[in-house]
Amino acid sequence: VRNGVLYIALLLSIGFVMSLDRIPQNPEWSRFADQRSWLGIPNFGDIFSNLPFIVIGFMGLRFLFRPGEGKAFEFSWEKVAPMIFFTGVFLTGFGSAWFHLSPDNYRLVWDRLPMTLAFMGLFCQLISDHVSARAGYILAFPLAGLGMVSVIWWYWTEVTGTGDLRLYLLVQFTPLLAVVLILLLFPSRYSHGNMYWGVLLCYTLAKIFEHFDAGIFEALGFVSGHSLKHLFAAGSAGIIFQMLAHRQTSSSKRV
Repeated sequence: VRNGVLYIALLLSIGFVMSLDRIPQNPEWSRFADQRSWLGIPNFGDIFSNLPFIVIGFMGLRFLFRPGEGKAFEFSWEKVAPMIFFTGVFLTGFGSAWFHLSPDNYRLVWDRLPMTLAFMGLFCQLISDHVSARAGYILAFPLAGLGMVSVIWWYWTEVTGTGDLRLYLLVQFTPLLAVVLILLLFPSRYSHGNMYWGVLLCYTLAKIFEHFDAGIFEALGFVSGHSLKHLFAAGSAGIIFQMLAHRQTSSSKRV
């Protein structure tokens, strides 16, 4: 029954998004509120706030490649999904910084490509932890590939004048719906599973800050909503790192 609820919800969300009319990229989207320069670097706040992605991504990868972390994973191949996740987080720091140096759609491709790795890596890790270890492993590379295809498809539609974000939005937001359902329906195979709720909260706040970029910058004066978005999104990755570093296997096995 639980699997059926999850499958139906995912199919409905996919059907809903793909039934919508084309969603072009808003040309105003890349006009960020904080355009201040410092040390000759334009848009310094939105660039520097990407540093936590690089730090946390590196820490996560170092943790995964370090021997003797048996408590964090029941099966060694379960590391594949978090490796994809932390690789995406690490590369997002560089891709986003490069994009913010001179925002345009081409540079946005290199911001979004690693983000999709992070989205799909985390989604598959959640599947592995809560639903099926084998399913999370099997889906990791195909879904990571789908994520990158969604960005390439979006950019191609922009270049050809038929801009369409639907597939990219599906890749970004369908896992969020699945996260809620999986956390409610499936207990974790590991301790500290409730920390996923913190990840969800942090990322939700990040998207809110992103939406109110200019209003937050006007109100605070020293930091923009988009910079806060970077910090809180990186914070959600930091929660994943802490969860993996402290968790232990439970007696519930779902291979």
